[in-house]
Amino acid sequence: MDNGLLTEVEVQYNLSTQQVEVIRNTSRSYVMKITTNQGNFILKRMQMDEHRLQFMVETEDFLRCRGINIPTVYQTNENKKYMMYKGYFYVLQEWISAAPYSLTSLDHVVRLADLLGRMHAISTEFQTSHSLLRTWRAKWRQEYEEALHFLENWKTNHAIVEEPWRKAVLAYIDFYMRTGEFVIENVKQHECCSSWVGENIHVVLSHHDFHTQNILVDVAGNIYIIDWEFVRFDLPSRDMNRLLYAMLKKSRAWNHRAFLKVMRAYLNKNKLSKQDMKLLYLDLAFPHNLCRNLIWGKFSCMTVNQINDLLQKDMEKTHYMLESYLKQ
Repeated sequence: MDNGLLTEVEVQYNLSTQQVEVIRNTSRSYVMKITTNQGNFILKRMQMDEHRLQFMVETEDFLRCRGINIPTVYQTNENKKYMMYKGYFYVLQEWISAAPYSLTSLDHVVRLADLLGRMHAISTEFQTSHSLLRTWRAKWRQEYEEALHFLENWKTNHAIVEEPWRKAVLAYIDFYMRTGEFVIENVKQHECCSSWVGENIHVVLSHHDFHTQNILVDVAGNIYIIDWEFVRFDLPSRDMNRLLYAMLKKSRAWNHRAFLKVMRAYLNKNKLSKQDMKLLYLDLAFPHNLCRNLIWGKFSCMTVNQINDLLQKDMEKTHYMLESYLKQ
């Protein structure tokens, strides 16, 4: 731990430190819990430029003021929502005494879908002071093409392998690549994904890392959403994909009735047009989860049976999303 950093925090925020615990220290993230005479806090190093950080803080403030539980960000002596130390920005946040949200039942998933729908509906009113970031939206086709290129390279580099987990993935990869190609061709029909033109496009503030480790619940049952570093303007499916993937991992098989119940809860709070639904089904069919698991090395920690089980469930989900898209 950098004692100079701790001293700077004490000066900037008028704190008297009693205890410090480094919770996470990686190349991508540095998080510290600080116990003081004034209470408990979280200090986070933010790996982003100042405009992006201001956008994130504005986003959190906007949603927090409208009833979405997000840890409070404290101001420095200079009334800024962040401080700088040795070239990095740091944010001091409220410590939430809570645990990761557990998806032990379908009702738990439905509750999160309801929250997500409410958050997305509220966010359509958000206006940022950073005009450049207002148009900082996803370029879906480019992202899709880069993901498919990654899968092609992975397949080529692992065509002759001995490790069982790699063979298990290779057995499914052609299906997912064909699906990705189908999605790209059909997304080209929706100009909004490349130019984002038209007021009828339902753009929301997407958390973009909406998994259960970033969703906390306290003893009173209040749900908090943390870690907003990847928030951006996007279509609703990116957050919904992470929620469905968490549900899928907990399920014995893909259950379209459960999906419909989750979507009803979401749509009850955030109505989507027919075009929005077509884009949602397309994006939920794309192999985002396969790419993420390969990039982060998740499969290498799983047994062959676990990989087959997960990819089979995901394949069934993909078939359902494609069928739903074609029926729209």
